[in-house]
Amino acid sequence: MSTTIIFVGVLVFGFLLARIFARFTANRVGLTGIEFLLMGVLLGPVTVPRVLTPDVLAALDLFVSMLLGLIGFIAGLQLKRAFRDFELGMAGVVSSGLVIVAVAAGAAAAVQAAHPELLGAQEALIDIPLAADDTRLLRLWLPPETLWVGLGVAAAAGVSSATMIARVAVASGASGKRADALASLAVAGHAAAVLALGVAMAGSRASASTSELGLSLTEWAAIVVGFGAVAGLLFSVYLGRERDTMRMTVAAVGAVTFSAGAGAALRVSPLFVNMAAGAMVALTSAHSDKLETALEPLEYPASVLILLFAGAYWSPVEGMLWLLPLGYVLIRWVALRVATRMAMSTFVADPTLHRGMGRGLSGHGVLAVAIALGFAQYFPQYADVVLTTVLGGMVLTDLFAARGLRRFFADAGDIRPAPTGAGEGRS
Repeated sequence: MSTTIIFVGVLVFGFLLARIFARFTANRVGLTGIEFLLMGVLLGPVTVPRVLTPDVLAALDLFVSMLLGLIGFIAGLQLKRAFRDFELGMAGVVSSGLVIVAVAAGAAAAVQAAHPELLGAQEALIDIPLAADDTRLLRLWLPPETLWVGLGVAAAAGVSSATMIARVAVASGASGKRADALASLAVAGHAAAVLALGVAMAGSRASASTSELGLSLTEWAAIVVGFGAVAGLLFSVYLGRERDTMRMTVAAVGAVTFSAGAGAALRVSPLFVNMAAGAMVALTSAHSDKLETALEPLEYPASVLILLFAGAYWSPVEGMLWLLPLGYVLIRWVALRVATRMAMSTFVADPTLHRGMGRGLSGHGVLAVAIALGFAQYFPQYADVVLTTVLGGMVLTDLFAARGLRRFFADAGDIRPAPTGAGEGRS
């Protein structure tokens, strides 16, 4: 079958699914995205008949990059809203960063165990002696690829779903400062997660190009962030006083496509480049809020397509590696609770928000899947481990996250019971 026909079919299929689910799950918690992952697996090369074969996925690589770029651009636009309360914004960044550090340690060990050939690497980015006796030396040995892949998996762990928080709050009638604080923490945490992704990708690029260009990790990261910031600034200038929603949307898609293509050419994540561009637009354009609203109709279909492609990119692991999602979920669960309480106690003065906030941040969301999909694009040799860990972790978490979030709101007293006799007719 022609790749063009398959592409058009997947595009139409994704948009129809998005419209159907958006219509029937409005103002309800509904499904979590796991159903779209499973559809992607059924369409992918793992099953028979195969629709999205490896050749088709390779041909659609730039389209996937554009989808990732759109999600990154929207996430960058949302940072302005998250940092309107600077203390909550900083707490979200720090708590997400601490979760990333905790999961990165476990993920790096898992990657090393899954690929023991890395232990024979000639160079190590981290080589720290830990203990020694007369005959043995125990040291922390991390070659470059182990660190980058571990950091990429951990970047997904730093993501909490702001969409799930909003939908559960609306569906359950939760109101109050906790719901708003959770949303701010989740959106601000996206910055730390995508930054970790960008560091991992830039680090990998710097390691690969040392002999050619001689650029360090810092220089590569500065180039990528600078490119995204300049692209966002130019887009803000282009917007000027534009007020037409359709023109803003078309111009934004063009800017996202350009930045995503540049990210693909630089061999770094389009998510990272476009988040930098979106954040710059949010800082410099008076129309950033209107632009975010204009892009809302594209966000959900793009999310559905990312979930479909992530499922198609997935391939099964073997043996003990099936335990990776469970370990990922457990480490993230503990780290979220400890890190969020530490960050809230440090940055937020209100003591009623210091305890238990990590319970409300367990939902994953599409950005975590986008991070894993971005890694699968550029690290195909580790795609099975990365996607199994993150997607499996999402399945294990998001099946129960909405119920746990509703219970969190109820325990905090934020869900008000309906007034007695509400809705009854008069006699």
